[in-house]
Amino acid sequence: MRVFFWLGAVVLLAACDVPQAPVVTGPDGQARIQINTAGLTCYQTRCLDINPAARSVRMMGNRTAGIPRDIDVSDGTVTPAEFRRLGEVAMLAGGMGSRGDRG
Repeated sequence: MRVFFWLGAVVLLAACDVPQAPVVTGPDGQARIQINTAGLTCYQTRCLDINPAARSVRMMGNRTAGIPRDIDVSDGTVTPAEFRRLGEVAMLAGGMGSRGDRG
């Protein structure tokens, strides 16, 4: 039982150490999260692999999913609400890693 306690403590500490994506103010005055195209984009407690060029999003351990058409990622930013929605889409993709992503 002690092993699970320490394992949970390590996971909690690791989650707190994730570098957060920069938040900028968009032209409409709304906060926007900058997408990291060279790796994971992390905001709050969630990290996503967002590829604006391919219009795809992936959560580590899940398959790649398409970005919904009503979310514009062409400028390299998303709103916090859009980021949460992308996280939901990525979680619903399910699966085992990128096994089925190769086509």
